[in-house]
Amino acid sequence: MHEVSDVFVEYGRMRDLMIIPAAPSYDQWHAESVIFGTGKPTLILPERALAETFKLNTVMVAWDFSRTAARAIADAIGILEKAKDVRVVTVQNEKEIDTKRSSEEVAKNLSRHGISVTLENVDAAGRPIGEVLKASAASCGADLLVMGAYGHSRFREFILGGATQSLLPDPPLPIMFSH
Repeated sequence: MHEVSDVFVEYGRMRDLMIIPAAPSYDQWHAESVIFGTGKPTLILPERALAETFKLNTVMVAWDFSRTAARAIADAIGILEKAKDVRVVTVQNEKEIDTKRSSEEVAKNLSRHGISVTLENVDAAGRPIGEVLKASAASCGADLLVMGAYGHSRFREFILGGATQSLLPDPPLPIMFSH
């Protein structure tokens, strides 16, 4: 199993985008290896998305002012330019966001690429971040979620949770992860 992931990672470093189907044989460990090992964006396609035409009507971007979120936006510029509706969602009251900057500055930067965005601030209200992102994606009818992937040690991830860990096992929609 480990050798398969190593091969995926090696080939992934020479590609623009990795696409991993989350079908019945989906192995989350392989997906994590590709996401964190290639340095390239990775698109995880849930089983239901494999049977449908991939649309880019609404793309939701999870924005938390982190390095990985900034990387995800940069990796997704070409996709965001083609989307009909781009929503930048910041989840509040889930973790401390240490910045004096605003989401409006992200919107201004994206407008330089011809991308018009809708900014949304969503209150976590005590819910886990993965649950909040799933609900936000469902409420706006998102066809794709773009987000940074953040990894902890396995033990710490189990204890603390996290958006990447909660969405990766059973993605509710196509998700483009960047690390």
